[in-house]
Amino acid sequence: MTMTTPKYKETFRLPFAEQIEFFKNKLNLPTDSYLDLEGKEHDYAFVVAGANRNDILADFRQAIDKAIIDGTTLDEFRKDFDDIVAKFGWDYNGGRRWRSRIIYDTNLYSSYNAGRYEQHQSMKDYRPYLQYVHRDGQKNPRPLHQSWDDLVLPADDPFWTSHYPINAYGCHCSVIAHSERSLKREGLSVGTSPKIEYVTKVLGKRSGNPKLVTLPEGIDYGFDRIPGTNRVDMPSKLLLDKAIAVPPDLAANMVGNVLQVAEVRALLNAEVKAMVDTVADEQLARGVSKSIGALPNDVVSALIEQDLTPTSAIITLRDTDVLKLIKDSRALPKSFLQNIADYLISPEAVLLDTTQDNPALLYVVDMGKGKGKAVISVIDNVISSAKPYNAAAIKAAQVLYGEVTS
Repeated sequence: MTMTTPKYKETFRLPFAEQIEFFKNKLNLPTDSYLDLEGKEHDYAFVVAGANRNDILADFRQAIDKAIIDGTTLDEFRKDFDDIVAKFGWDYNGGRRWRSRIIYDTNLYSSYNAGRYEQHQSMKDYRPYLQYVHRDGQKNPRPLHQSWDDLVLPADDPFWTSHYPINAYGCHCSVIAHSERSLKREGLSVGTSPKIEYVTKVLGKRSGNPKLVTLPEGIDYGFDRIPGTNRVDMPSKLLLDKAIAVPPDLAANMVGNVLQVAEVRALLNAEVKAMVDTVADEQLARGVSKSIGALPNDVVSALIEQDLTPTSAIITLRDTDVLKLIKDSRALPKSFLQNIADYLISPEAVLLDTTQDNPALLYVVDMGKGKGKAVISVIDNVISSAKPYNAAAIKAAQVLYGEVTS
């Protein structure tokens, strides 16, 4: 790397489509501490550490949405921050100026760089190099981040896996994509990937739930990743399990949106298939359960209106039930269970059966051309049975969603 100072620095411009899309697809998750989520989980979750109520989190989400889409300044965001704190009497840690800046900076800069990385990947064939840029004028610059300033490496260098900005709370570092021509024009040359030193430390000592972590030196917890790149790789445990704590009306809408992403749905289907195949091969249940979907928003609303508010919108499949269904010769084929998550996403109708001790939700699903229909019974958010469609069996049930066709 040369010592020549580049003629320009990339500035923080808002908004652009990739950034907006990245933030829009996040799920609001209440948390008590910044340690509640792993770093990669932030690609799916919008959190404000200590905001453990959904109403507070929803207002912060609206304020950040406005900042990203409209380009709200930090001073303008602080007015929203003050209004939210006053409205809910939120008792937060740290001073007002520090805390409001952390919320504002972390969300705007992480979403910005997630969008930029997507752009950089799309132009990698003709701009195959990335330049690390440390923002000038930082009040308390981090020496290691300064040392990486103007470092140029190939876009696929392993260094970027853990060091693509942002890399810490308050970090304003960014990346510029280059071609051979632009490197020459700016007096830059491709450098050598720095040796990464790792540091092990205990975080959250005063929280009552400390965590031992190992991180690259100079990188804060949760920032040792490329923002936005973990969405397709995340398991259903993150997508659905953590949404169990979210009020059902919110979770139904949010999880429903996430499961519309084809890559996410494909991953969920693969996980369900692996679970079903394991049970079928071993003829044994080991007490494993998997979140496989969410109640439709219309169903949740209808249940709330009837004072039957579910404890959660998330639907669970247990391997004990999979084993029971596989052994039942009257039940549906194994292939049905392997694809049950897809059937739950787009049912023909959902009905409420109150003729039993525990009310059941009956999903009427079309298995495809020439295969007929099936009814999936969900009791207390757990798949309890799956049987071929029988009109008489659902005659007394109330339709909450859709329409049962002949």
